[in-house]
Amino acid sequence: MTEAKYTIILVRHGQSQWNRLDRFCGWEDVHLSTEGARQAEYSGRLIRESGIIPTVLHTSRLTRSCQTGNIILEQLNRQYIDIYRSWRLNERHYGALQGRFKSDVLKEVGKEKYMEWRRAYEGCPPLLEEADHDDRYRNVDRSELPRGESLKMVLERFLPYVNDVLVPLLEKDPSEIPLLSVHGSIVRALIKYWYSISDEDISGINIPNAIPLVITLDKDFKPVGAYKYLDPQSAYVEANKVAHQGFGQT
Repeated sequence: MTEAKYTIILVRHGQSQWNRLDRFCGWEDVHLSTEGARQAEYSGRLIRESGIIPTVLHTSRLTRSCQTGNIILEQLNRQYIDIYRSWRLNERHYGALQGRFKSDVLKEVGKEKYMEWRRAYEGCPPLLEEADHDDRYRNVDRSELPRGESLKMVLERFLPYVNDVLVPLLEKDPSEIPLLSVHGSIVRALIKYWYSISDEDISGINIPNAIPLVITLDKDFKPVGAYKYLDPQSAYVEANKVAHQGFGQT
């Protein structure tokens, strides 16, 4: 049996204020809702009870990602660990759909186009006329900033961070346990990459808010067994809700 060498914890941020309203978030800097903060606290407790304690935190440059990571560290009493923040860990850019209610987009374009934009690997929403010029991206070449992305484009944006930051840190010290407090599309992209999920099958994978999942990798950074949610039952229920966003109550 292949021996596990590296352990990584992934968690999608807690419910944001726009998640609660079923609006496309993308790169809009939406904060956690009250429920989202509670979810992040629960996420921290799950991690603590698992005994898999992170030694370093990675977040995007979006507040909901940072808030979730900070709350988790508070629950673990590990606010002192190193933190890396990168725009490459940002949520998928939803282009001109950002801020819009998902139900309105569904009614406007129909189920097929709506699901293509939301879940197809190469489905890219209508682009913004200009990329984000927020101060948090002042050190990023504007040509690299997206105006809208498919999941494929997210993976292409994210992989340099995996190869240039995450992998070298683990190779330097295999005892490190990174916690990635990120976004649904980043988690989906990483699952597709490490588990070689097909373009078709990745469309059926939905990521719940604030339920940590653990990935173990061998010395060649190949997965050892399936990824595991720390609360599988809640993950199933909440992922099903994500799958039906825009379609009303289920």
